[in-house]
Amino acid sequence: MSLSKIGGVPLRLVPIIGRSAVLAPARPVSCLFRLHLQKRCQHNGPPRFQRKPQTPVPSTTPLQSPRPDAVYQTRPDASEQPLILDDLQLPHKVRYLRPAIWALVVSGGIFTGLAYLQARQELKPKKSHGWHEAPQWGAQRRGPPTPTELATQWWAQLNPISKLSSGIIATNTAIHLSSFVIPQYWNLLWHMPARNVNYSLFSSMFVHSGPMHLFFNMYFTYNFMIPVGYSRAFEGNPYHVLSFFLATGTLSGFAQHWATLITPQKRAIPEIFIRCGGASGALLGMMGVFCMQYPTAGLGIMFVPIHFDAQYVLPAIMLFDFIGMVRGYSFVNFGHAAHLSGTIIGIAYSYLDGKNKIWNPLVNFWRRRLQQRS
Repeated sequence: MSLSKIGGVPLRLVPIIGRSAVLAPARPVSCLFRLHLQKRCQHNGPPRFQRKPQTPVPSTTPLQSPRPDAVYQTRPDASEQPLILDDLQLPHKVRYLRPAIWALVVSGGIFTGLAYLQARQELKPKKSHGWHEAPQWGAQRRGPPTPTELATQWWAQLNPISKLSSGIIATNTAIHLSSFVIPQYWNLLWHMPARNVNYSLFSSMFVHSGPMHLFFNMYFTYNFMIPVGYSRAFEGNPYHVLSFFLATGTLSGFAQHWATLITPQKRAIPEIFIRCGGASGALLGMMGVFCMQYPTAGLGIMFVPIHFDAQYVLPAIMLFDFIGMVRGYSFVNFGHAAHLSGTIIGIAYSYLDGKNKIWNPLVNFWRRRLQQRS
């Protein structure tokens, strides 16, 4: 998307590459399903489904020992019917209550912890810069500044929200680059409902399926976070913006997990075995706040000269994600549940005044507690 103007300052945006549901590289369906079942069967004993015995066929060639994966594959000349994944009995049931409780507790903990840091920072005594400070008599260095000095000067000139967006972009980029160094640990950050682990509801917002996915999401972060951070909903408070970003990403991750209960169409691989990741759930929450705070700002598609008011674009995006969540699309496979839930959270937080009803009371609570201790 493109943000045409906010207060006269032109900005360019692009569509978010959604919180993607990512499949593994192209392989036969039976091999993909076998990969997941083998890992689970190693922990839970032998699988409950076995291939029916076949009538031996005379052959002039000597017998060969079957391959381990022959159980899950069928040859074209086999007499039995092809293996149907829907008829298989899965070793475990996917949990939904525990992830819901975990997501709510972690989101509340994020707000509570960062509100504590905000209160502690407000109570710190500020350093005075009076005339009586000792002068620095060191010799002035001549020559061009070093890269470290340039980076320090650039960082010092940034406003708090720009520092936050730069930190988020750097974190996502570093995690994406780690996929080339430690791919086995990077894969664990993705959320797959069949794994029944909760931490990936949080960690999955920092992984992306490829360079384009990462680029569009980070470009969106760079352009949207500054106007949203300095809106009336956050008033330039980086702790508050970071709390909302992380909590929305966690809750939208659970929404995508929950959406496996309403799978829109049958696929070769069940939805519970498709891994999900991306920051777009949190970014759609930011866009929900943006559209509520700047309803007449122009939004459009990148490289397209036309644009529409944010108050009209937002319902169209929500309708697109709702249909994608309920019925699905044949041409895209986005995390529509994460997108829709993130947008709803952003709208609700802005409309219900989360700043004065959630954030400020938490900061005031911690400020009073810290003042009582001092």
